Amino acid sequence: MKRLLLPVLIILLIPSGATATSEAEESTFSLVRTGRGLGLHKEMFIQPYSWSDDYYGSQSEVIFQLSAKHDLLGSRFFLAYSQISYWQAYDKKNSSPFRDTNYNPEVFYRFRESPLGSGFLGADLGFEHESNGQRVPLSRSWNLAYGTGWFRTDDWFVHVKARYRMPEDDKETPDSPVGDDNPKITDYLGHSDVTVARLFGDGHQLRLLVRGYVGTDKGLLVLTWSHVLPRTDGNTYACLRLSNGWGESLMDYNRHNTRIGIGIMFNR
Repeated sequence: MKRLLLPVLIILLIPSGATATSEAEESTFSLVRTGRGLGLHKEMFIQPYSWSDDYYGSQSEVIFQLSAKHDLLGSRFFLAYSQISYWQAYDKKNSSPFRDTNYNPEVFYRFRESPLGSGFLGADLGFEHESNGQRVPLSRSWNLAYGTGWFRTDDWFVHVKARYRMPEDDKETPDSPVGDDNPKITDYLGHSDVTVARLFGDGHQLRLLVRGYVGTDKGLLVLTWSHVLPRTDGNTYACLRLSNGWGESLMDYNRHNTRIGIGIMFNR
């Protein structure tokens, strides 16, 4: 995975003459797009096929993510919900179970963007919960306060997220339903995410997520290439997604995993 970073960075650094749109409602990047009513939030996609041999279960599985946000009574407060599922659809012998699903509700305040050069600066402050809805010993959950800052143009996007995990007491016994389900999770995922995305060519996008690695020797890299599909009015994309590291899902927060998947994105 790390060998891929050099060509990715070269593509990301190719100069572009595009300028930013003046309203966040029109942003190319859905994560920071605003507006009244229900809107898109994080990436939404389905991967009919992905492969990894680093977790318990069938090596091939389907992955899909749903995500949306809604302004609260027309204010700059937003409610958001995201969900990513790992489905062992090809494991017919075991009735095609869902290996893990991570549920992620959040509430945040979005500050007004400020112009900077050819782009815009923005920021959020929020609180989120993430859990997988399993029983002990497979249960995973944590609560986070976070702040984000970003810079965007029409074809550049840099997003930095810093998070603080709300402390939990240790479990009295390993099978207790009360207490920390995922001890030392910040040793694996750290306290920050950095996302860099670049639009280039005719509808191509490269997006790189770097999670952790600051203050820890662990973390997660996710590299996504996507391209607009023909006859879709520019709102459906073919995608290839590579990931390497710890914490791809809450179930695997303390396991190293490498995965490759292909699929379709509905926003990016």
